[in-house]
Formats: sequence, C-alpha cells, structure tokens
Amino acid sequence: MALWYRKFVNKGTGQVCYVPSGRYGNFLNTIKKLVSYVRYNIPRYYVAHLTLTVAENESEVHFRHLHRVIQFIHLRLKRAESDFKYVAVKELQDRGAVHYHVLCIYSKPYVFPSADEVASSWRLGFVKITAPKFRLKLNAIANYIGKYIGKGYEYEALDVRKSFTASQIKQIYKLTPVRLGIVMSKYGKERAQTFKCTYRRVFDMFDNGFRW
Repeated sequence: MALWYRKFVNKGTGQVCYVPSGRYGNFLNTIKKLVSYVRYNIPRYYVAHLTLTVAENESEVHFRHLHRVIQFIHLRLKRAESDFKYVAVKELQDRGAVHYHVLCIYSKPYVFPSADEVASSWRLGFVKITAPKFRLKLNAIANYIGKYIGKGYEYEALDVRKSFTASQIKQIYKLTPVRLGIVMSKYGKERAQTFKCTYRRVFDMFDNGFRW
C-alpha cells in the first residue's frame, strides 16, 4: 500500500525532508490538533472508545448515521457542561461489513451515555464502549489512536469518499507545541485563538510585527 509524501528542501542547507500528505497527512494533522487542544483546554480529561458495528453485511454506511450518534453524545455532554472532542474512523471488517471506531474525549466523569443509549441513537447494529486509562498523559492519546484506530484507517486503502472525520478545532492548534507555547504565553489563549495560522507563521491582525 503506497502512502503519499510531500518533499521540502531547505534553501540554506539543502537538506531534504518528506512530510506525509494525502489522507494519511490529514489524519496525522487532525490528531496533532486534537492533542494540542486537549493540552491547553482540558486539564483533566476522560476517554471513551466507541465501536459502532452494523448488523447487516453492508460495505458502506452514510456518514449521517455516525453524525446522528455524535450529535446525541454532544448534546448529552453539553447539558452536563462537559467539553467534547472526537475522532471517528471507518473500518472494513473481514466479512466486508463497515464499522466505525470513535475516540471521544470529554472533561467530566460519570456523564458519558451508556452503550444501550448510544445504540438507540446508532440504530444500525451493536455498540461497544471501552475506557482506556491514559493517566492524563497526552502522548498516550496519539499512541492509542495509532494502535487501535489508525490500523482501521488503512490510510489510502479505503476506497470511500470519506474515511475519517473529527471535531472542528481552531487553526491555532496546528502549530508545533513549542510555537504554540510561545504564542499562548505572549498573547494569551483567548487572543491567540483569533489568529490566522499556518505551520510557518502566525498573523495577528492587530500586531503584524510578531514573526519567527
């Protein structure tokens, strides 16, 4: 299975590096933003791993069914005043049926709906919920996704329009941890979240003098 990479050349040193692109690159960028968001917004977080299976042997399920479940969980946690972020990945089982892995991160204990409640929203099959113990180590989130969800992602292999989806997270969290820390300490989180960001630089509409 081939993966796509983007080539960059340092104009000063001539050093060449390759950065993942395509679906694989987008997936890694999504995980990076999720971990950065949790680090700066959810001091104490909880994790639930959902597996949504399909009773019928269907090879394709429209994303609206997944979004219905996500909306149900979001409203339940919102009423409990809990933050909520997620990453959902589509996987094909050996029998050819599709199912979803969903990693949910939230900020209050004892508020996540039960498997039966989620199943009543899913309506297509069975729901399994596990709660991995991360002991508040953020790098464990990325490792868990890579081991249990990333393997189902199959990167470029799934011949479907959309192989994963995730919570919308503001662009500021695309920065590297070092640069993000500099921006947060200099401007504060609330103001930093208004910036237009890329990996290379941060633009502040009121202070154009701040550069790396």
